[in-house]
Amino acid sequence: MKSLREKAILAFLGVVLLYAFAVVLFFTVARGQWSKAMKSYDNAVKKYNKERKLIGEKRKWDEAYEMEKSNMPSFAEGQSTDTTWLKKMDEMAAKHYIQISTRQAGAELKAGEVFELPIDVKNWEGAWKSIVEFIYEVENSGEGMFDIRSISFAPIKQKKGYLKGNFTLTCAYMKDGDENTRSSANEKK
Repeated sequence: MKSLREKAILAFLGVVLLYAFAVVLFFTVARGQWSKAMKSYDNAVKKYNKERKLIGEKRKWDEAYEMEKSNMPSFAEGQSTDTTWLKKMDEMAAKHYIQISTRQAGAELKAGEVFELPIDVKNWEGAWKSIVEFIYEVENSGEGMFDIRSISFAPIKQKKGYLKGNFTLTCAYMKDGDENTRSSANEKK
């Protein structure tokens, strides 16, 4: 049988071992969790500062939006736009010696205040330089707002330096009869 003194020493050693175990546990598990929490906090602070900056620049972005919106072509409500965009695309393609044999306007889509008309070109052919110049003019045209959403091409074996392929051209525009367009036009006056 153990004396009271031996039991007290064993209890003390047990408590010291439990504290040592708790310290080791803290430095292995809790420290990793603490690091994770710090990273999460830092990311939240960065996100907050970024969003705060954007909110502070609201006027700048609203003005830029209005400027771009005023540059966007506008059509009367109910007016068909596909012939206009097909004609402009054909003119730019002819200017850069791009031969388009199969093209079709898709369904008009509405994205907020803006309408988009995708044009699927299933078969085009032209020189490498010509397609690059065509894409540049389409993306930077003053005749409308265009975007090449997808493009694929392959070399033509019989014609060195020539490519063939397909692309999707999206044309963006406004409608005069749209409620949002009318209200923003009234605000400008």
